[in-house]
Amino acid sequence: MRAWTIGGLAVGTVCIGLVLSGCAHERVAVTPMADTTLDAARGPQENARLYTDLIRELIAQDRLYAALAHLQAREREFGPSDQLRLLRADILRRMDDDDTARGLYESLLDSDYAAQANHGLGLILIATDRAAGMAHLQRAVVQMPTNARMRSDFGYALLRAGEYEKARLQLATAYQLDEANELNRNNYILLLLVTGADRQAGRIAAREQLDADLMRRLREQARSLANADGVSPMRSRPRGAPAVGIGGGGG
Repeated sequence: MRAWTIGGLAVGTVCIGLVLSGCAHERVAVTPMADTTLDAARGPQENARLYTDLIRELIAQDRLYAALAHLQAREREFGPSDQLRLLRADILRRMDDDDTARGLYESLLDSDYAAQANHGLGLILIATDRAAGMAHLQRAVVQMPTNARMRSDFGYALLRAGEYEKARLQLATAYQLDEANELNRNNYILLLLVTGADRQAGRIAAREQLDADLMRRLREQARSLANADGVSPMRSRPRGAPAVGIGGGGG
């Protein structure tokens, strides 16, 4: 359990599990607090970092309106920055405001956040312009090769396009970079099942102690993918479906 104060706020958070692209968090509790001594002692840079962490956690919890409100407060207290423009773009993309998010990502292509901007653009464009979306996702991986989420998203897009060998490189790398991540694991197992590597998929399932129902649903998804004709990647998964696909987390 961590407790922070940020700009007169007490913030508590605890990590309880793993879903999709990372840790699942308890809801962030934010309560007014009169104490500003700790804020002053930490200094503006540390306070800004903690506020940014809070925004990222709210995005991960899909509490997008709360995240946007805190982002506005962060900008008012510490000023605008490329990092905040990226977070705003991530929030707006997840709110399906693709046009505004796309403009923000494009403004960051020459910044220190170029990889994240390319990743965000890829996630937006893949649904309507596969070639452009793939190009941006690939560029993100080249710019940030050890980012497991970017590799997993690119690999899943390749899998959905039927480019299995290219998908294997990305999904196997994403899985080995972050084996604890449920989405990375399931995407990789899905690729193995689609390509007929059932024995290897079974070994991972046994090692990870996956239950039979999850494997059954993954096999169903694999059959569906194998029968599809280059469908664009899902931007969300159906209710009750296993965690596979694009993570779409914040930058």
